[in-house]
Amino acid sequence: MLKIFAIDTSTPRVVACYSDEDKKVFIELETKAKHGIQISQISDMMNEVDFKNLDVVGIGIGPGSLTGLRVGIAFATGLGIGKKFVQVNSLKLIAHNLEFFDGYTIVLRKAREGYLYGAVYKSGNGNIEEIEKPFIDDIESIREKIEKYTPKLCIGDGAEFFECKLNENNFNLPSAKDLLRLVEKEIMCENFVEIVEPLYLQKSIAELNFEKKQKEHK
Repeated sequence: MLKIFAIDTSTPRVVACYSDEDKKVFIELETKAKHGIQISQISDMMNEVDFKNLDVVGIGIGPGSLTGLRVGIAFATGLGIGKKFVQVNSLKLIAHNLEFFDGYTIVLRKAREGYLYGAVYKSGNGNIEEIEKPFIDDIESIREKIEKYTPKLCIGDGAEFFECKLNENNFNLPSAKDLLRLVEKEIMCENFVEIVEPLYLQKSIAELNFEKKQKEHK
């Protein structure tokens, strides 16, 4: 059985997991400390793990806090030198909180002021299908974009701006167990990558303002 380590640092809750033929370790750390400190704490908490003999390293690539993502990616790629890498869309990871909801799961994360990262998934029976790939847009544009989806629930820290929000904070953040499941799926599909980079969706203020004006004039 493969020795797998994975980590996602896209949200204030850093999640990590380890799996081999003898054990599974799941850690979810949600503190006000910086991501670098949280990663150090996770490393200490996994002191029984032999990081030198990993087979595959899985990494959450966002979208999310670029600082947090870069810290996590740097840590994971350092562990994985000479190993195989798989990457996980962090919005899809959060969407798995509602995998048994029979409808559309809209994952929304706060980006710069007035803008959100988002993605749309069709959920049900433990499956998640991507309907709209990750995007960044202003709140009103997203409101129009998701109007056609029904039934729907919105999760993530950006869901607070929408009536379809699910009032349960635990669904807004990733799960370490779901991270392992997604990484294992990527491994089964042999979706290995040589270079890991954060999923960067940010546009410049000028680009965003131009697009907004174009919409207003339609």
